[in-house]
Amino acid sequence: MRSLVISTFVLAVALAPAAALAQPPQQPPTGTQPPTGTQPPTTPPSGQQPATPPSGQQPAAQPAAPAPGRTFSSDAGMLFNMIKPDKTADFEAIIAKVKQALANSPNPVRKQQAAGWKVFKSVEPGMPLPDGTRAVLYIFLIDPAVKDADYTITKILQEAFPSEVQDLYNKLVACYPQQGGQSIVNLQLIGNMAPTAGGGR
Repeated sequence: MRSLVISTFVLAVALAPAAALAQPPQQPPTGTQPPTGTQPPTTPPSGQQPATPPSGQQPAAQPAAPAPGRTFSSDAGMLFNMIKPDKTADFEAIIAKVKQALANSPNPVRKQQAAGWKVFKSVEPGMPLPDGTRAVLYIFLIDPAVKDADYTITKILQEAFPSEVQDLYNKLVACYPQQGGQSIVNLQLIGNMAPTAGGGR
């Protein structure tokens, strides 16, 4: 297990520039609008009906399907997070809230997710940013992954802190550079360098 952590961490640092091309950081809380530059919600808030166009006008085109959550279909996975250097305290505070939400959740799936979820911070600087600073790379190492469970941070926060989630979402989005976001990688275990039981290799 330790060798998997080390090898995946090295891989994450090597792939750090690719994280800048990732999708927006998280989905907005249900019924809210995201800040400018992030992906808007694609369905109306729960309990609301879409507006009916005035008589004689053609209805607007149907929106695309909602963006999928952060799910894994493999043995393990990683989520890359490039964070502005002046927002690391905010990001780590949000991660602490996610840990609290998982610990207090009555959902057994959330307990399983927490058991295999580790957060690492890169010692080396991340990608260059337009203002001349460098991003800070945070890696969520998910091992083992709960297959098809949703690891979207905002959904987890909304379950535990519905009255705070809008503020937490705004803070989370502000942590990411304009050109950055989250990048997700599914990992398939192909070998274990630890000796097997009985001294074999």
